[in-house]
Amino acid sequence: MKSDEKITGLKAKVHRSARYGTARRIYKFDERISRAGPRRTAEAFLKRFAMDLGIDPSLKDLKFDKIKESILGKHVLFQQYLKRKPISSAWIRLDINKTGKVFNVQNDLVPVVETDKTAVKEKAKAKLITRLAAEKKARASVKGRTKETLLMEQVYWPYKGAPVASWKAIIRTTGPVGEWRIYIDAHTGKVLEKRNMIKTARGRIFDPTPVAQLNDIALDPKKVLPITAYREVELSGLSSSGYLDGPHVSTKTTRDRIKRTNGDFRFLRADRAFKEVMVYYHIDRAARHLIDLGFTTLFRKPIKVDVDGTSEDNSWYSPDSRALTFGTGGVDDAEDAEIILHEYGHAIQDAQVPGWGFGDESAAMGEGFGDFFAASFYYARKPKRLRDTVFNWDSIEGGENPPCLRRLDRKKKYPRDFENDVHADGEIWSACLWELRKKLGKERSEKLVIAHHELLTRNSTFTDAAHVMLTTNRQLYAGKNERTIKGVFQRRGIIG
Repeated sequence: MKSDEKITGLKAKVHRSARYGTARRIYKFDERISRAGPRRTAEAFLKRFAMDLGIDPSLKDLKFDKIKESILGKHVLFQQYLKRKPISSAWIRLDINKTGKVFNVQNDLVPVVETDKTAVKEKAKAKLITRLAAEKKARASVKGRTKETLLMEQVYWPYKGAPVASWKAIIRTTGPVGEWRIYIDAHTGKVLEKRNMIKTARGRIFDPTPVAQLNDIALDPKKVLPITAYREVELSGLSSSGYLDGPHVSTKTTRDRIKRTNGDFRFLRADRAFKEVMVYYHIDRAARHLIDLGFTTLFRKPIKVDVDGTSEDNSWYSPDSRALTFGTGGVDDAEDAEIILHEYGHAIQDAQVPGWGFGDESAAMGEGFGDFFAASFYYARKPKRLRDTVFNWDSIEGGENPPCLRRLDRKKKYPRDFENDVHADGEIWSACLWELRKKLGKERSEKLVIAHHELLTRNSTFTDAAHVMLTTNRQLYAGKNERTIKGVFQRRGIIG
């Protein structure tokens, strides 16, 4: 539940805990700047809003853990304790920006009224079971050819909202592989919670294409490819559902999609599921790259993907459903990682400017950006002769040398070479971005290009975007390399 409300006199957005009614998340408020340092700033905030957070104002049940730093500022963490023992999963984090303002609070603490009840109830309970008895219960609750106890610790576990004195066990198993976190009721021996923390899943992919991997432009897509055309990779962030669902991408719109509870997604291209692994791995990796660049708020939900939703030789992003669809005409599009990232590029722009591409030139910029993003992302994974091109596998039968659908090093100029065709005109824009990458480097050019979208509109022109690029550069890099950036667009005829 979320709402605008006042908490101890502060107007803020508040998400309340469905179980406790306390403020679980507080954000979108104007807090005063503090010069006291992150820990003292956090502690002062906790004391002011203790009633709303459900904690004791003395903070006696909280123990400072650490301060993490990120692109957003500093993040101060505290863990909750009861009778000098930690309450597992009971944490509070205060996020402080670079000016010293608290701007976000995430509260997963058990309210003091609940911990007080537990303290009273425990006086009437029997003695705790021994460590050995608890370990025996924990080991018996999991399957495995071998079992190794990594940890036994007395804690409290919030069982159905109320802290229960527990033994926390971590048991490592083989046959099957597992690393189990288990909570045993320290009074009764009952298993309260059990979860396998191992997240490893493996898959096979092209990275980005077999053409690049083998450095062979004469491959025949109708023949079986050698195993050396593939890379085996870890699939990060998968949910426990057995499907290819994660924090950044989901194949849920793919009909009859693959499910593997053992985490083994090592398919070959003859298997339909290979395409699912391709789109999951490459979009997930690209999303994590965007976050590393500082773009942490582009997508609120995983993007949905249909890996073979059309028999046409075409793929697209739908702004309405916010989903990607890949075609199977010719070489299946989801087998070419550059096509995957090109289409993902449309999703990035739509997340920044809803309805992007309403004008002829903005639509061409969309195509050009998609080509640039794919080519830049896979630059180091490709032989030199392929780096200025995109979609080498999808175009393997197209007759080009090297095979490609488009290039990023064309000599096109604006408006002389403008054809009113989004893909052809996109090469004007991608050539500008590609030249910027060569002059500014990968990270700076990508960050500049993606960030400048935020200042555009859905029908911006090439000229609009060039000027906005300069404005963005002043904000991100204090105008460094302005003459270089301006010169790129002047040589292409986009600005005077």
